[in-house]
Amino acid sequence: MKILFVGDLRTANNYGAIATTETLNNMLVQAIPDAEIQYIDYRSLYFPTPVSGWPASSDGVATKIKGMVKLVAKKVLPIFLRRLVKQLLFSAKKSSSYVPYKVSLYDEYYARLQKGEILGFEKRMLEWADMVYINGEGNIVNGVDKYGKYRNGGLYILFMAWLAKEKFQKKTFMVNHTVDPANKDVFEMIEKVYPGLDKVYVRETLSLAKLQEVGVDNGVFVPDALFGYQPIQNWQPSAKLLRQIDFSKPYICIGDSSGIKNMYNQVKWDVVKVLSELIEKLKDVMPQIIFVDGYNGGNSDVNKVVRNTNIGIVNLKNCSYHDLFYVLQGAEIFVSGRWHASILSVLANTPILLWGSDSHKTKSLYTLLDYPYSFYEVNTFPIHIDEMVNEVKKIIQEKLQVKRLLNEKLSVLSGRAIENVAFLGDF
Repeated sequence: MKILFVGDLRTANNYGAIATTETLNNMLVQAIPDAEIQYIDYRSLYFPTPVSGWPASSDGVATKIKGMVKLVAKKVLPIFLRRLVKQLLFSAKKSSSYVPYKVSLYDEYYARLQKGEILGFEKRMLEWADMVYINGEGNIVNGVDKYGKYRNGGLYILFMAWLAKEKFQKKTFMVNHTVDPANKDVFEMIEKVYPGLDKVYVRETLSLAKLQEVGVDNGVFVPDALFGYQPIQNWQPSAKLLRQIDFSKPYICIGDSSGIKNMYNQVKWDVVKVLSELIEKLKDVMPQIIFVDGYNGGNSDVNKVVRNTNIGIVNLKNCSYHDLFYVLQGAEIFVSGRWHASILSVLANTPILLWGSDSHKTKSLYTLLDYPYSFYEVNTFPIHIDEMVNEVKKIIQEKLQVKRLLNEKLSVLSGRAIENVAFLGDF
């Protein structure tokens, strides 16, 4: 069996992307050990794939080089030149569109593919595969650029699903994903693409409701693959972690959110001021606060918050997602706007208090858990800080009841995560 795995996010610099893809891929390999699998990774969702495919990922090196280039540019180039270079690069990317941004363009872009103008690597992979397995993840969420075009990752996986099923007649599955685009054009694509797919699995029930609202009735709720994660055994904290966390003392973990800032949107409130205020007030609850940095050092506001408040910080530079499981397991509570990191916290049996992201993702985790505590919207975050602190106190006081609730829900959610791959044996 030849499987084309679209959405291999192990090259993305993100806890959830790496953890979930590795867990999903492990399930896939175990379910069909004799399958031949080819992968289309994160880079193809945002940049045209070279015809021969991407070179082996060296994300750490690439990130360092990118950082060095930015540093040199800031020191050497005048502001107006830096802006000009940025505009030229963005224009080049805009003019080299390789996926349709409206459903009315699907046939036109298919014709371009047939002429060899776009998606040459993808065409070759679709011809090779017996089936196409798309890890949808968080690609179909809120986000439009200044030209009105929807986020490229979502456009890419939707078009690939349509190509695979409609034009190449392959068994095609869209799994493990959220549907909350807040975009009429994208819902029109979904209405065109999803009904013909062999499986459509969404990872939370709010997405199921969104599909039903537009008349798509073949969606099925299957818990996120990360609910099937198995932690490593005999874990010990590294020297790097011990420089950030005193494991002999209690601590609270606090995270950020994709809703703070991404390539499509940014909150209006002062991130440094607001998060610093929250952290200082949480220190009155528990002096040791640890920041779980979902931006991995790439968000200057988050970096300032950590420096201003003098707290410990963990990210992929000093803490793998395997480490993060145990960091969260040792915490009294995790206050976060991140979907996957919050699932890791739940798996570690640590209570959560969540706020909004770039979609309904984090809110939907409350729905899955029947979680009885307050949820906070990302845009109104600043006016609820005192309430959040009080809610943290309440959850810590009720920690034993919360842990029982989490264990009860996990007994179902973790067992069902394997459904993301179990059906493949029937095809």
